[in-house]
Amino acid sequence: MSPVEANTLKEKFIKYRRDFITLNFPAIEKLVIRRIRFLVHYEPNSVLSYLIESAVLKSVGWLPGLLGALTRNIIYRPLFGKMGLLAFIETGVEIKAAASIELGRRAMVHQGVLLSGWHKHSKICLKECAYLDRNVTVTVHENGYIEIGKLTYVGPATCIAGPGPVKIGNYCLISSHCGIYGNNHNFSDPSVLIREQGFTNKGITIEDDCWLGTGVKVLDGVTIGKGSVIGASAVVTKDIPPYSVAVGIPARVVAQRDGQKPDPKIEALKKEMEKAVRNQ
Repeated sequence: MSPVEANTLKEKFIKYRRDFITLNFPAIEKLVIRRIRFLVHYEPNSVLSYLIESAVLKSVGWLPGLLGALTRNIIYRPLFGKMGLLAFIETGVEIKAAASIELGRRAMVHQGVLLSGWHKHSKICLKECAYLDRNVTVTVHENGYIEIGKLTYVGPATCIAGPGPVKIGNYCLISSHCGIYGNNHNFSDPSVLIREQGFTNKGITIEDDCWLGTGVKVLDGVTIGKGSVIGASAVVTKDIPPYSVAVGIPARVVAQRDGQKPDPKIEALKKEMEKAVRNQ
């Protein structure tokens, strides 16, 4: 350890000791929150809110079956930013910063899912009947926003992450083991550690009625147009026009689907699906 680092550490220790001796409670709570943040990887609003959330989530998180899901829908409701009617959370779901998470009506969160908010200025929003299959990870960072549209399916072991805004439209199919990352690290200067060079967070938009095959990776700053199909294991680095079929690394458009104009049959089918959901 260099002399400068040693002096800095000593000054911090003196400040922390003075705060505890003088009972400077705001400073003490700030220090505790920083320690909690380091351990749990999110920013709680306060120590009390963290303790309450942890106790409530653990108290009924283990209850199995339909009874457990209904109980969680009621008990979790005050913790979440929004909890829709019959939103279904199975056992083994890990939730962090519940106040940053909104679940629409009949949203489905399967076993092994991680929903990790950051704090009150961040948000994860699952719209009506969005479905997260097993071991999906959705993590939003400070001031980030992630939205998953209505009747959209996200397959097992897929990772969706901010901090850049990530918006997935309605009626989408996201297959297993996909990665949708709303940020990208800068690395142009070889004399500086990559982690110290900052990152971009332009965000990602996947429009309605898209299908991403298994293993697809979508990088920061990309928009995938409505009705597009991305082949398995493709890496999407640039915008994809609507109703395109794209494959490869990097993904390139190889065909166009017939669908530039709205198909009355498709629109009617969407209305029937929404009507069936409302009547359930």
